[in-house]
Amino acid sequence: MTERLVSLDIFRGLTIGAMILVNNLRTWSDAPRFRQLVHAQWSGCTLADLIFPFFVFIVGVTTVISLDRRLQKGESRPRLYKAILIRAAVLFFLGLVTGSWFIVGWLFQSLCPPVVTQKSIWAIFLSPPTDTNVWFFSLANLRIMGILQRIALVYLAVAILVIHTRWRLQAILAGALLLLYWGLMSLPGFELQPGKDLGAFIDRAVLGEAHMWRTWDPESLLGTLPAIATGLAGALTGHWLRSQRDGPRKLIGLLGSGVLCIVVGWVWGLVFPLNKFLWTSSYAVYTAGFALIFLGFWYWLVDLRRFGGIWLKPAIWLGMNPLLAYCGSQILFIALHTLYIGTVTQHTHLIAVISQALFGVNWDIIGQTAWLDPHWPAMVWALLCLSFWTLLTGLFYRQRIFLKI
Repeated sequence: MTERLVSLDIFRGLTIGAMILVNNLRTWSDAPRFRQLVHAQWSGCTLADLIFPFFVFIVGVTTVISLDRRLQKGESRPRLYKAILIRAAVLFFLGLVTGSWFIVGWLFQSLCPPVVTQKSIWAIFLSPPTDTNVWFFSLANLRIMGILQRIALVYLAVAILVIHTRWRLQAILAGALLLLYWGLMSLPGFELQPGKDLGAFIDRAVLGEAHMWRTWDPESLLGTLPAIATGLAGALTGHWLRSQRDGPRKLIGLLGSGVLCIVVGWVWGLVFPLNKFLWTSSYAVYTAGFALIFLGFWYWLVDLRRFGGIWLKPAIWLGMNPLLAYCGSQILFIALHTLYIGTVTQHTHLIAVISQALFGVNWDIIGQTAWLDPHWPAMVWALLCLSFWTLLTGLFYRQRIFLKI
């Protein structure tokens, strides 16, 4: 298979779009939100909980396709290693800049300090002021792990395994990682509760609580192991799609494997609960099943049936520029909540200005808006954000500008 998989671009674009939608629903944290577009409070799995593993799965698929093509062109392994390490490092750094909001947040707060403080901008860079309880972005409280950081680690592991191992060993390793993680998380003395699991214990010992999301981190170091298994599931899918089998047989394989994974993941979840925050083994298998079925649907519709149309373009735009859409939306989110109009002592944040213009009330009481169903103010805002990034990636697509690492 040498032609481009348009279904994969659409799958990636829809996943990025869903991520932007769900992330921007957080803006109205007090407003009612559609249940399936909010992450499960702890154990369980909503539609929102499918998004991150979908993207990790896609990373696995694209890693196989990309590396196979480069190896077929005769590219040397040392050169591939260099490219892999650079890409992983840049992804991790982007996670610190945008996902953890450190550099971006610090720059915005240097322009619009939340409170009056005697500390200089550069002093705050190293440590936050001690004379206030207001949150300041600082190196001392930098969150080390995050979404892009986890993706970077998964990509690094999967890429090296793809170069050095065959698909059978990759399948065995994926299963071994899931079983190993299950065993580790079941060790006596730990609980599958926030901050009480083995992953949180390791993070506090290695990273320090100041550099975690809370007293625990949803992107824990230990939780990277089952996430790698999710990436390997994507890699196995990439091998399947790159094989010489005909299209209908590939489709049957995708859908059949997807159903099997969903059933196995659900049954496993009865003893090892589905949990995004812990990335439990059952969750990894369960979400991989939905990823296989979702990709299979688009593979059948677009790559086999050759069904197209302008209505698919927005997904392709987002799918061809995922870094621009994701990182840009993260930067805009923190800008709207950090930058303000006015002075340090009397100001109005940009998000409040926009909320007043759109809904006639401040953003912190948006859930009380009477002229809309209480679920819709948050959704309207999230859809506006998604529309903005879709149109922007469309402009980039038209100019053939793609931000890649």
